[in-house]
Amino acid sequence: MTKPETIENRWDILYRDYPEVFEAFAEVMGRSRPAKDFAKMLHVKDKIVVDVASGTGRSTFPLARYARKVIGIEPEEAMRKIARQTMKQNGIKNVVFRKGTSDRIPLPDHSVDIVVAMGSASFYSRENIERFVTESERILVNDGVIYSIDLAPGWYGGDLASVIYGPSRRKKGVDGGFIRSDTFAALGFKHKDFYRFQEFDSLDHILSTYGFIFGKKAIDYIKAHDKTTIKWKWRIFSKQVHIKSDSP
Repeated sequence: MTKPETIENRWDILYRDYPEVFEAFAEVMGRSRPAKDFAKMLHVKDKIVVDVASGTGRSTFPLARYARKVIGIEPEEAMRKIARQTMKQNGIKNVVFRKGTSDRIPLPDHSVDIVVAMGSASFYSRENIERFVTESERILVNDGVIYSIDLAPGWYGGDLASVIYGPSRRKKGVDGGFIRSDTFAALGFKHKDFYRFQEFDSLDHILSTYGFIFGKKAIDYIKAHDKTTIKWKWRIFSKQVHIKSDSP
């Protein structure tokens, strides 16, 4: 199969057919420390944590440095395979990976302390987010916490968002960040924003990863401006879950 110049924002194709490109892209993102920074912020020390949409483990392993146990939930076998290889190579003992989705987490009721979803591709509609929250509430213990970490509204593609989609990014179907923000707010979540920079070591590197993912408009802009750094604005949503008692 000949590799195309770009998959034009088709993350389903990326996860299924090009996990190595996702891993290379995430590796550069990792240098800006978002996953490591977020792991410190989320108060996961000595907790049992579920990492929803864990991918190749880029968000899972930083959490494992602090948590008692982390369970990575990922639907794509190609992604889980890379994650397990990394886990084995690094001798990580407190992580397991299981097949599942954000609305079907294969764990018992009230069995974990924290649910984290970092950059979940399934949060593109109000209904999907509501199902994730309902499923998270099912598996959480009393006073457990749900965290969703993703790009802030208007920041899909980082500071090239306007290049990729144009100035009117709020319209339906263009930027899921607006749907996420509105839905999580309606469900009682709080949020906090952070900026991070993703620095590539060459033009070829950014074109073969970022450009491959985000499309021809991004590729043309990067070439024209010799751009090798992407600025991102991240948003952390959080909500503590209180289980209602059945006793009178």
